[in-house]
Amino acid sequence: MTGPDPNGIIVGYPGGYAGYAPPQTTNNMALASFIVSLVSLFSCPLIGAVSIYLGRRARDEIRRSGEQGDGLAQAGVIIGWCGVGLAILTVLLMVVYFTFFLVVMGSNATG
Repeated sequence: MTGPDPNGIIVGYPGGYAGYAPPQTTNNMALASFIVSLVSLFSCPLIGAVSIYLGRRARDEIRRSGEQGDGLAQAGVIIGWCGVGLAILTVLLMVVYFTFFLVVMGSNATG
């Protein structure tokens, strides 16, 4: 006979415990998004776009399946946007630097 006895203990299992629920799995795409976002910060910031894509797809899957990893996916998206922003800022600074360099060299050549 299984079920609670009058004291609230489940009868039929050793020690009165019904067992453990299987652990929920973490979404693999969320984990990949987080890893790619970290790699993008340290190597090539444009890879952050891949992280943004993976993170958004992972969050959609997590909403449908109930898996864990929403925080990892969200962190992947945020860090991915930071990487893309860093790449854009770097390109803009290079354009400004070389434009300034060409203007200075042009004024020295004419003056």
